Amino acid sequence: MAGYRQIQCIDQAGFGIEAFRMTIPDDWICYGGITWVNDIHMPAYINFAVVSPDGLMAFEGFPILKFTWSSNPFSVINQQSWQSQSTKVAAPMQPDEALLKYIIAPFRQKMQPYRIMLRSPVSPNDPMVVDPSAPRIPTDQIRFGKVRIAYEIAKNSIEEEFYAGVSYEQIPMMAGDFILWQMQTGSIRAPEGHLDENIELFTAMKASLRPNERWVRQLTDLITGLYQQQTANIRQIGVFSRQYSQMQDQLREQRMRSWEESNRRFESDRAAYNTQLDRESPSERFSREAILGLERRWDPYEEKEIDVEGGHVEAWTNALGDRILSDSYNYNPNEHMTGNWKRMEPL
Repeated sequence: MAGYRQIQCIDQAGFGIEAFRMTIPDDWICYGGITWVNDIHMPAYINFAVVSPDGLMAFEGFPILKFTWSSNPFSVINQQSWQSQSTKVAAPMQPDEALLKYIIAPFRQKMQPYRIMLRSPVSPNDPMVVDPSAPRIPTDQIRFGKVRIAYEIAKNSIEEEFYAGVSYEQIPMMAGDFILWQMQTGSIRAPEGHLDENIELFTAMKASLRPNERWVRQLTDLITGLYQQQTANIRQIGVFSRQYSQMQDQLREQRMRSWEESNRRFESDRAAYNTQLDRESPSERFSREAILGLERRWDPYEEKEIDVEGGHVEAWTNALGDRILSDSYNYNPNEHMTGNWKRMEPL
């Protein structure tokens, strides 16, 4: 094709093979390509631009961004610890909103101040978003949108239009729906007033973009392997958590059995003590009370005689066995405390 040439992007830092190819005008220059990062969700992504000799026209591709979200707030907090460069925790949003926040704001920060000229949805059949080689996705799971902004490059007024395709997947779970959504974006730019007249050129470049299936397959295998390794690590953590939980359950059962055994011994000792008190003679009781400073009173809840500390005017008790001793004849705990307190009569 006269006036055009085909370029190949070689993944020099990764697999060492062609990642994609496309057709561009003869005198245009290609920048960028494949970038590798320490990210198990997307270790490599395409980030490139083909630019006219004067730098005023360009076709640019941005990294694919992935997002996770949950209807459960506690799951969201847990997800935030797994955030990475290409995978973020964010509630689903429309394509134009996602473009402004995650592409235009960070990638065009140096072009400030820019003006937003247009933001709107895009038809799936629009030539700037359609991809015949991509698998068919139900229309209710994908949305397309665009945002056009204006700014200056070397005192030249520029218009740039960003396109985004956002796919959504909702997975029902016991702890709330888990939502996966991802965004693929690109942009075209030209001097102000000339963007629409060059749309056929940009559409031709977009249609010529062909990823290398071998490179895509190797990247997919790598991501799958990393994911399986992460899953195995999570599963191992889950095994440890279950073992820890079982250990805690065993400790709780041991503490419960120990408490029940102690309570049985206490009740047995108290019963034996009460039996001994019932059998003692008046002289033995008098000697014990005199030595220990105790006196005998009637417990209206247990309906029997018990020993309480002597030397007090009043003694009160409740159904829980709590006791209050007072030196005032007018004291009544029911006036300022909860619980049905009853007076213990002296014997």
